[in-house]
Amino acid sequence: MRTFYNKQDSWPKICTACAKRGEETTLNPGVNTYLSMFKRGIYKCKTCKAKQSKIEHEAKWKLPLFRDKKAEYIKAYQRETDAGVYAVYDKLDIIYIGQSAIPEQRRVNHFSKHIKPNDKWQPKISYDLATGKLDRKHLSFDMIEYVDDKDERIIREKYHLEQHKLAFGDYPKYNSYSTDRKRGHIVDKRKDS
Repeated sequence: MRTFYNKQDSWPKICTACAKRGEETTLNPGVNTYLSMFKRGIYKCKTCKAKQSKIEHEAKWKLPLFRDKKAEYIKAYQRETDAGVYAVYDKLDIIYIGQSAIPEQRRVNHFSKHIKPNDKWQPKISYDLATGKLDRKHLSFDMIEYVDDKDERIIREKYHLEQHKLAFGDYPKYNSYSTDRKRGHIVDKRKDS
């Protein structure tokens, strides 16, 4: 036998999932339930909706077709941003300058809290996010300039690193550990001509 919890023209509305468990959660649109769902007559509180979404999400990710479509969508989304030189800011301070052919993918990598145990090379920004030394709310990502050619991008990255060093006396915080070793050999060929 089916029980109707929210009869037409009855107020206040209650969460149908909570009511099935014997609880009575009064719905307040926009506060403890999504306004869009409430308008369509789907009377579920945000907690119950989150539980339902988690179950549906896990079921979808088991389907190979869904995973493949999601991967294609993510690749297409990441390719929308042109290649170039970018900066990562902590509040207003530049903490990293880098270059990438796929800057959106690099943004995701930098801002990820996922760290691998026993990994010898760990991105410093994501490691500090995971350990709590950095707060994601204060981080931002900005493209400094768009450059398609890889060699030109590397030269422009070095140029921006040197400009930062001239202005502030040192490389950005997260560039200093590898700047001398990896980027020190780059020479700006345009100065010779």
